[in-house]
Amino acid sequence: MPADKIGRYHIKNELGRGGMATVYQAYDPNFERDVALKVLPRAFLHDPQFRARFEREAKMVAALEHSAIVPVYDFGEEDGQPYIVMRMMSGGDLADKLKQGALSYKEAARIITRLADALDAAHSKGIVHRDLKPGNILFDQYNNPYLSDFGIARLAHGSHTLTGENIIGTPAYMSPEQIQGEKDLDGRSDLYALGIIFYHMLIGHTPYQATTPAKVMMMHILEPVPDIANLKPEMPEVVNQWLQKLLAKEPNDRFATAADMSAALQSALRGETHATLQAKPIVSATRVSAPPTAEILSPSSAPPPLTPPPYATAAPPLMPSQTKRNWIPYAVGAFLLVGVGAVVLLVTAFMGYRGQGPLALLASPTPTVTAVVSTTEEPTLEATSSTEAAVAIEIGSPTPTSESPTTIPSSATPEAPTSTPEPALPTVGGSDKIAFIEANNIWLMNVDGSDLEQLTNDGAAKTNLSWTPDGTALTYISGKCIWYAEYDTGRLDYIACFESAENLETFAISPDGTRAVIALNRELYIVPFDKERLQVARFRTDLQAMSECSAYDPMLTSTEAVVHAKLVRWSNDGTRISVMLLAALGGLQGDLIRIYEIGNCQNLPNLIDEFPSTRFTVENYDDSPYLQNFGYDGGFLYAVTSFTRNDGYGQLYIYNNNLHRAETQINPINHKCCYRDPQFSPDGHYIIFAYQPFEAGATAQLYLIPYGTVGTGAVYEPLPLPADFFADPKAQPQPVMRPAAGGN
Repeated sequence: MPADKIGRYHIKNELGRGGMATVYQAYDPNFERDVALKVLPRAFLHDPQFRARFEREAKMVAALEHSAIVPVYDFGEEDGQPYIVMRMMSGGDLADKLKQGALSYKEAARIITRLADALDAAHSKGIVHRDLKPGNILFDQYNNPYLSDFGIARLAHGSHTLTGENIIGTPAYMSPEQIQGEKDLDGRSDLYALGIIFYHMLIGHTPYQATTPAKVMMMHILEPVPDIANLKPEMPEVVNQWLQKLLAKEPNDRFATAADMSAALQSALRGETHATLQAKPIVSATRVSAPPTAEILSPSSAPPPLTPPPYATAAPPLMPSQTKRNWIPYAVGAFLLVGVGAVVLLVTAFMGYRGQGPLALLASPTPTVTAVVSTTEEPTLEATSSTEAAVAIEIGSPTPTSESPTTIPSSATPEAPTSTPEPALPTVGGSDKIAFIEANNIWLMNVDGSDLEQLTNDGAAKTNLSWTPDGTALTYISGKCIWYAEYDTGRLDYIACFESAENLETFAISPDGTRAVIALNRELYIVPFDKERLQVARFRTDLQAMSECSAYDPMLTSTEAVVHAKLVRWSNDGTRISVMLLAALGGLQGDLIRIYEIGNCQNLPNLIDEFPSTRFTVENYDDSPYLQNFGYDGGFLYAVTSFTRNDGYGQLYIYNNNLHRAETQINPINHKCCYRDPQFSPDGHYIIFAYQPFEAGATAQLYLIPYGTVGTGAVYEPLPLPADFFADPKAQPQPVMRPAAGGN
């Protein structure tokens, strides 16, 4: 294999080397981007079944397509050596971050929540990671975490085709059932590993510390989890309860799915106790395999009559694991710890500690046990410590135990927890939530001002705040990137970044969710809303390649002049866009709103109307022809504010495109200035805006009012918010209302 090229990929430098793979930074000339190229050892090709398995596993991982999983771009074989091509992650890994010290529990929770969503997607497809650890959690340049190496450990140490029946993983993060060699691992094993990582992020080290990997493995099975509350007293008790459940020795005592685990953590961060923490442990008759979401019982569902697994007993437990486990792993651990000569003594002592006595060991058939320990480096940027080295233990098939399963009496069957349905959120104007920006962070509240909560805490300037059409997430622009923040999980990811652009001013998704408009360098592009393709777009040429219409790459007017767009709104039916743009106005460059019909992809857009121009007069528009913002009800009504003071507060106007007429300075709050960021509710019956009294030192407030009552003398009250909100006279709240499912 040439030293400077693998396939079409040009090798730039080596990033890391381990026993399982070598990772290079490479350049892909086809897509003009850097990639991470992972080369697997040639020795794998000696297995006659490897090529078929390699292709099957690589396709499986590539099909995950989740925004928090490092994507697989390509795979192949060069001169007898298999390779996998993945996205290049420039932010390092979690192991690097932890070398600088522990994280706050809120930052740790942010990472766990994002990764949980990725795990849930993988587990639902029957894919279990098996080797979660800080070195396999990578970050992009925006500090978003990603899971990497899905399927790599499984590929290199497949349980049926490559190395026989193996245990593979990193001792510091392995689940008890993984250490014991159980074949039917499911997603709950990954959840245990994620719990260990959470502990590591908070404390700065893993909970079990020992001089050898084998001792660490034994501690996962035998030792209770150290109470993190003693080490982190400021952490809420409900978070501690969440962690204890996540690190339960028995899989059945953990969360059923990553989604349940994430929801419980989100509740814990709000000081609430999730139903899964209140429920009794679920006892399952069998250890389920993939897909877990189809087979694992939910804590909120009533289990059918069950019988315990073969290793369960009805006797009171003496160890934290709650049930008696097969003694084979302990014999293996003893072998690894002190050698063959001391195995009998250690196992005898252990069985006596379990209350069975030494004769219990002699009475059981002796299995064939072969232990092999590999301490090769992991293929990360730096070698792992000795307690984090990958360990493979090959175990022969044990002879079944002579014990018979004990039937659980019906009275012992766990009762299904009674769930109280959450009260419906108040709904106004077809909306149940309001998002806005305070001190450069996004906040959420109900439409009546209750349940105020902070969604982001990065403090970065944000513009163009908007809900996605389905109400599941918020989009906004910060710097040269378009961002996507999920409402339920708080998960943050970027949609697209254009680092070399001079201006990135607007982004809007069509009401049906299929298209998006982007104003890049004041040029307007209409492209399919494809998050995967947008995430790799960096230049205008990428948007041109995505566009399905030549008239919109970029958008041209009927005179084939480029539309210098600043802000865009879609009509409800998706056939029109309203664009605030820079135009020549009497010798000055100023803001103008134009309405274009874009229904026919083959033709240039048809200009329907423009304002204010000759339609109505805006205060001081001749001298300062600028518009701060505009709201659109998706039909005919527009709310427009002038640019009077404090970087955008001004008079409020309503323009009716159907009548081509405006209501001059409606100013609903005491008929006084000043307003900014007006937006209509999803059903068009209400209008929300920020109002700042003209008096010096006055702070802004948010108002949500029924538009039909404007001019009737109605008196309006602001939404209840903390007194210190919007203290900056140039605050930009940008309130937007979430479309509620079935809202009225």
